[in-house]
Amino acid sequence: MQSLQSRKLDKLARSVMEKVTNSSALRSNLSLVLDEVQFNQDSYVIERKGRPAAVIVPLTVFENWKRSRERFFETVRRIQEANKNADPDEVLQDVLEAQQAVRAELTQEQ
Repeated sequence: MQSLQSRKLDKLARSVMEKVTNSSALRSNLSLVLDEVQFNQDSYVIERKGRPAAVIVPLTVFENWKRSRERFFETVRRIQEANKNADPDEVLQDVLEAQQAVRAELTQEQ
């Protein structure tokens, strides 16, 4: 019988499964790929001529990405508006100081 920890690890592995296929195989197996994405939460990297060309991800992943992207650009717009009359060199210095503070904080947490 599989232990609880083992079942949790299996579930985690399935939740982050990323598969690679090419465009020809995708055409032949589209229904299967869509089922695996929808029901197993797998992601697929689609290659064309051996190079990554696109990704198929579960809808929840795509929706989370869109929300994160919109929050990011809204933050950028607010920062730009708040600094529209600021000296660009001063803004750059503020950004660099904030970046160093965050990195120092992250280093302390490790």
